[in-house]
Amino acid sequence: MTKIIRLGEIHLPAVIALHHDVIADIDPALVAAETDAFFQNHMSDCGQIFGIFDQDTLVAYGVLGLPRPDDPNFGTDHKLPSDLLPDVAHIDGVAIRKDCRGHHWQQKLTLHRLQQARASGRQIALTTVAPGNFASLINILSVGMTIRGLKDKYGAKRFLMRLDLDKALTTITHDKITDWCPATDFTRCHDFLNSGYIGVTFRKTASQSVPEIGWILRHCI
Repeated sequence: MTKIIRLGEIHLPAVIALHHDVIADIDPALVAAETDAFFQNHMSDCGQIFGIFDQDTLVAYGVLGLPRPDDPNFGTDHKLPSDLLPDVAHIDGVAIRKDCRGHHWQQKLTLHRLQQARASGRQIALTTVAPGNFASLINILSVGMTIRGLKDKYGAKRFLMRLDLDKALTTITHDKITDWCPATDFTRCHDFLNSGYIGVTFRKTASQSVPEIGWILRHCI
């Protein structure tokens, strides 16, 4: 069983090193480069960071943001009213060492952070995902987060994603989906979102290089 632990200041150099190792191999349009101060602040002041080790080596981490009143808050991207901003938790950056992928650690770290967000009294989990970062998009959809917007952020397109932590998860089967479109078809994604749809699941076959997003009217779930 994979053991996930909360990281502290002693682990900061390892987190920073893993972050830079991972982003060095990824298209910069697909990930956000963070500062050393970001990680330090999220270890105590405005969040928590969790990690997975192989013996004494950090091989994966995930950041949970717990924004304070004056901190940047993803809720503003979602146009949440000010009284709901204190309920927001950020499912922030995650990194898996290249030679350690394929164990569903991103999904496990995301589920763990959602659990910790609830334990911290937050009720709305928000995150952003680059439509072209297919692995992250699939993982985030798989834990129940849904696409609520699409905007330019971090220098490229980002899906705005949400999960209400105070509500039971609703399983959406593919037969309930109204329509599908490729994750990188921004025109159709915008059309669905502007028409009151949310993206709730994905499908991908061996012949597809780009996963398709399944859309359903928001009031239908």
